[in-house]
Amino acid sequence: MPIVTQLNQSGISTELWVEENLEHSEIIKQINIPKQFIAIDIVLNPLKLFHRFSNYRRQLRLAKPKILHTHQTRASLIPLLAAYLEKIPIRVYQNHGLPYLGYQGILRWLLQWIEIFNIHLATHVLLVSNSNLAAAEFDGLLPKGKGTVIANGSAVGINLADFALSRFNNDRMKQAKEKFGLPEASFVLGYVGRPVKRKGFHLLLKAWERSDLAAQGNILLIAGCNATECDTALGYSVQGVKGLGYLSNLYEFYAACDVITLPSEHEGFPYSLLEGAAAGKPLIGTDIPGIRCAIKPNQTGLLVPARDEVALANAIIQLALDPQMRSSLGQNARKRVEEEFSREIVLNALLDFYQKELKITAKAE
Repeated sequence: MPIVTQLNQSGISTELWVEENLEHSEIIKQINIPKQFIAIDIVLNPLKLFHRFSNYRRQLRLAKPKILHTHQTRASLIPLLAAYLEKIPIRVYQNHGLPYLGYQGILRWLLQWIEIFNIHLATHVLLVSNSNLAAAEFDGLLPKGKGTVIANGSAVGINLADFALSRFNNDRMKQAKEKFGLPEASFVLGYVGRPVKRKGFHLLLKAWERSDLAAQGNILLIAGCNATECDTALGYSVQGVKGLGYLSNLYEFYAACDVITLPSEHEGFPYSLLEGAAAGKPLIGTDIPGIRCAIKPNQTGLLVPARDEVALANAIIQLALDPQMRSSLGQNARKRVEEEFSREIVLNALLDFYQKELKITAKAE
């Protein structure tokens, strides 16, 4: 939405084409920009896949865009192939992460080949972090010089007006803890995401259990997973874990937390960490592409090796026991967002990319 809004406000006529997915219905309801619904995701049924491809190609014929700007790995293959065959002159593939890094075996191989096809079909490739750019080049998926990172990374940056520090001060923290039923004096570790292994959810539960912080009344607060999902992920309930389920507004969640963590196995540029930093919270993440760009180790947070339960538990304990360190890291994290990842910085850089690299201006026919 911010990308479409920025381009339209700059005189570059733009429309969002999005899949009407029931799973994301709450988000889709919030879309208030020029849009149309069209199926774009890859499906296993070959007839359904062909129908989606044919329909997308037909819609391109009708719209006749000068640019197709696609997002994410799976959702880009059908649009890019259709645009290539329809000879759309500029085809931008914006990669939001390299999913193959989180898998092994044939699925890893298939995901790599989707990336290769997307990159080949695109005239320009954008990535949301420099570490993902380096990984794609190192693995031979992306020819050197074809990939670009807008500004300092992320998809659209952070709207700092939405993350005014007054929303996350001590009074707001107290109010948020009260709302979520948390002990006022407790240490609260926050995680935003679904209960899947490749996002590090199961690893986090094990590390939290290992830390033994729950025995002192501390809390692992989860947004995106309900209580049942938290209790069944490991086959048993872990003490001190509180699942809040889906939250449409995360400001109070961030206010309630002392630290934000994401021990994922693959990421593009995780918004939970970027938003946590904007809220002035220190971060804990795994040392992988994407997260490596979101956290400056020992300056804005702590990086730990991927899939390392002991290292993750130790990092959690370290910040739980050191409020002064939390304060220093959190202040640095906020300052970095202001200097490098504000929405203004990112979207102005994207507009600059359109105008200088793609040579598209408001006067383009």
